[in-house]
Amino acid sequence: MEIDRINKYCHVSAYIAYDNCSPVYKQTFRFELSPNTHNSIIWDKIIRILKKNGINVELKSWSGS
Repeated sequence: MEIDRINKYCHVSAYIAYDNCSPVYKQTFRFELSPNTHNSIIWDKIIRILKKNGINVELKSWSGS
């Protein structure tokens, strides 16, 4: 079987919670990406967009693969 296209996706789970409390709301997002885009560029773009919109961003975990 021949593959015409390789899809690459970014899945992001976001939680809203008050300090020291369990999450009260969860939303999951999926973005389709260009297969040749490097993973670190994706995270940089997402963080830049959030910061540009006035959202203070703290990256809580990182896997540099």
